[in-house]
Amino acid sequence: MNILTKKNKWAAINIIGIAIAFAGVFFASSYIKHELSFDKFHAKADQIYRLNIDKPGKVGFMQSPDNVSTASLNAHYIKDLYDKFPGIEQIVLMVKPFNYTVKVEDETFRVENSYYTDHSFFSLFDFKLIKGNKEGLFHNPNEIVISKESALKYFSSTDVVGKELILKGEFDRNGGTSYTVKGVFDKFPSNSHMQPDMLLSSNLETLRNPYGHAFTYLLLHPDVKPDQLEVSLNKHWKENVAEEEVSPTFKLMNLRDIHLKSHKKDELGSNGTIKTIWVIMSGALIILLITMINYFNLTTVQLNSDLNNLKIKVINGANLLDLSLSQIKKSFIQISLAIIIGSILSFIFNRFIEFKFIIKNEGVLFTLLVMCFIVVFGAISLLPLYTRKISSNLSNQKEEGSKKFIISLVCQFTLSIVALVLTIVLNQQISKIKNFHPGKDKESIITITEFPYAAISKFDLFKEKALEHPEILVISSTMMPPGTTPDFVYPFEMEGIDRSENNTISINSVDQEFFKLFDIQALAGDLNLKSGSSFIWESAAISPNKEAAIKNINNLDPSYRNFKEQYILNESASKKLGFTNPQDAIGKQFKYNFISQTYFKQGEIVAVIKDLHYADMFSEEKAEVIGLKRIFNSTFLVKIDKNNTSKALKNLQETWSQMYPDHPMKYEFLSDSYFKIYQNQYNEMKALTLFSILSILLSILGMYALSSYSIQHKTKEIGIRKANGASSLEIMLQLITEYVVWVAMAFVIASPIAFYAADDWLKSFAYRIDLSWWIFALAGVIAILIAIITVSWQTYNAARKDPVYALKYE
Repeated sequence: MNILTKKNKWAAINIIGIAIAFAGVFFASSYIKHELSFDKFHAKADQIYRLNIDKPGKVGFMQSPDNVSTASLNAHYIKDLYDKFPGIEQIVLMVKPFNYTVKVEDETFRVENSYYTDHSFFSLFDFKLIKGNKEGLFHNPNEIVISKESALKYFSSTDVVGKELILKGEFDRNGGTSYTVKGVFDKFPSNSHMQPDMLLSSNLETLRNPYGHAFTYLLLHPDVKPDQLEVSLNKHWKENVAEEEVSPTFKLMNLRDIHLKSHKKDELGSNGTIKTIWVIMSGALIILLITMINYFNLTTVQLNSDLNNLKIKVINGANLLDLSLSQIKKSFIQISLAIIIGSILSFIFNRFIEFKFIIKNEGVLFTLLVMCFIVVFGAISLLPLYTRKISSNLSNQKEEGSKKFIISLVCQFTLSIVALVLTIVLNQQISKIKNFHPGKDKESIITITEFPYAAISKFDLFKEKALEHPEILVISSTMMPPGTTPDFVYPFEMEGIDRSENNTISINSVDQEFFKLFDIQALAGDLNLKSGSSFIWESAAISPNKEAAIKNINNLDPSYRNFKEQYILNESASKKLGFTNPQDAIGKQFKYNFISQTYFKQGEIVAVIKDLHYADMFSEEKAEVIGLKRIFNSTFLVKIDKNNTSKALKNLQETWSQMYPDHPMKYEFLSDSYFKIYQNQYNEMKALTLFSILSILLSILGMYALSSYSIQHKTKEIGIRKANGASSLEIMLQLITEYVVWVAMAFVIASPIAFYAADDWLKSFAYRIDLSWWIFALAGVIAILIAIITVSWQTYNAARKDPVYALKYE
């Protein structure tokens, strides 16, 4: 343990550095390995592909073009897959039921993450049952397999094979359908892109319902290449669409690529990104390189300090091999202690960043990294010994102090400044995200989704009852949940604009309290809106048969018909319609030509607002018209008193349960809704912030050690300067300036590298921060301040010493 007593300062710095590097590399390697392993456990993974739309088509019963942002496929395309493409060996369809509940005895639960499928699912995918038998499964109707977690939730046991569940859709009039539990599966592996809670049997005809959508997986023949099948699919539809229809373009994505390369709005799980992998890997690499530089420098310092002892060993007969073995023994002790400490740190890192993977299961990776660290850092410890000739001459040799370490020190701070700039950029972009979307206080706004259609019809009653509680402030409704945009894009007519079928625009619907809830102000016009159409009127007007709709409307009491249609434009729509001044749009007549021609009456533009940015920052805001409608509003929004959250939630749930006892309320805070959208970016920010802090810490340790070594070798020089009249302040400034110049050099090198990396990371955002000069200046100032603070104490102690002591040194 000689190395830990006589040279404890250098040893401690080395141990801390290697521990941090090991923790960072182990954490990053575990995460990257996990992300790259998705769905590879399936034996046929290389032959399984998901079929999606690349460019939208419009065929058959479709009223609007395909939505390319969805991972599911319009079932109208599916029927031809079975008999017209021999290269497809097997097809698995998964259809998500809408607004289902499950009843067990007297308890009712929401159905989450459930899918209809058939017997082919279990032959294509390698998921295991812990109870039941896959043989013959789903060949009969009304069979169900559930997750272990669901079994414990519903029955408090996993021995549930043969038991009954009642599943009820919102339009079931017979009390629901009884399903027999045929199996229990353990939670799907964490590296599976799908994480269902239950699977329901269904026949092929039902799954292929042309009015529905299905997640479509194809098993290709080993000799069939996916690009060839894509060509065949696209050619088939191009040749088999009617004259007025539009043929789609299909895209096949291998099962193993879905997690990292697919980011549709209805993915079966939370997908990652390749960019996150690059960020994590870059952060870990920066830490590793800084640690390796530090270790080499400090090993060189240790060798220089112990040079006379090594020469004595050479005089006594020691050869290079003997010296190498001694050095390896010392380094092995340091590396071993560092790995033990680093192993503990890696779990702390994982807890801090909260990535959803289990680091403790990486035994093989851990062993491999331990061996690599021992070999790499062991080899580095020998480099000074082999690059410096050690003779038996005991006379003092001139040493260069810290000058020989200039390049390595500049490299260290270059890496640290790059990490620091990227950390500032990521934090600034995340800050922009938090303030970008509507809702100043997102922790006080609740979204309610996936409710029965009856809730829409009784929205006014629910609103009235809920607002009886003073801690519930405002209630509104809208067409889409946060993070999504409406799919309705149809032609329109507007005063002053020539009518054309090519003039199309997206429409959204809200109730009149929407703008008050989000505290949205008008750019022009007035948002003090009058009541729009009632649910009763909309139910009559929604028929696509114009004559029938008019007849239904005329049969209503006149009080339901006496309303004026009001439209609100977002800023993008105002510009698209040719208004340079939003005020010019106010009062213009507007008519939206929806498929139900009577549903949107002609009305006037009453207000123009800034773009809502209700969806996400990855795509530009669409030109959008907003109408006051109800029947499509599948999201309720509730603003509560944030100082009384618990009571507000309790009263809200009680009101909901009284009105809809068979449909438990599904809600989440608006802040959580947007957090899910940007979860990868939040993870990148947290990881890079951690790595940036660690890289700076390592650079500080390295600079501290080298400045201490340098000043020690300048003791006589300092003494001479003081004897010649130099003040302590002058000596301090000279010594500090030397290090500041080196850090400034690092800043000059790091700035273009950091700019390129930051600009590349920001490219995925349609709305992004500007890479202002102050970001780079701030990183440079921080680095220089760190350098000054690190060396100041040592230079102060050296500068204030008595010249007599200094001149006697050495």
